[in-house]
Amino acid sequence: MIRVVEIEAEDTHELRRTLLRDGTASDRVVFDGDDEGATFHLGAFDDDTIVAISTWMSRRYPDLPGHPGHQLRGMATVPAARGTGVSDEVLVSGLGRCAELGSSVVWARARVDALSFYLRHGFEPRGHDYVDLTTGLPHRDIVTFI
Repeated sequence: MIRVVEIEAEDTHELRRTLLRDGTASDRVVFDGDDEGATFHLGAFDDDTIVAISTWMSRRYPDLPGHPGHQLRGMATVPAARGTGVSDEVLVSGLGRCAELGSSVVWARARVDALSFYLRHGFEPRGHDYVDLTTGLPHRDIVTFI
């Protein structure tokens, strides 16, 4: 049985390293804002094993400064758990928590190869693809209203 719970920033580092930084231009796993009071991190556990993570930072989307928002960062799911619904559970849990905290917008700088996942959950792409300087991978901004 999968359970999604709040975790500490340090609990995200191993999956950030192995899933988000492997083969990229950076090995940096500590994000600016990880330890801000309004930031929260979620982990999905299968028994005692963490299988998915996400980080949610209280930040307005630059193109929608009049809307309180959260930025989703560092969402990752171990390959064996992909397609099982665990990523959906983490995302839905995070969106719910953001709404409880008063956000009306959630946004992310999503990897282009993950866009279909976010689009299925109501996110809309913004602007054009660009290469993220930290990873060297193509990204696109995405936004959803909650």
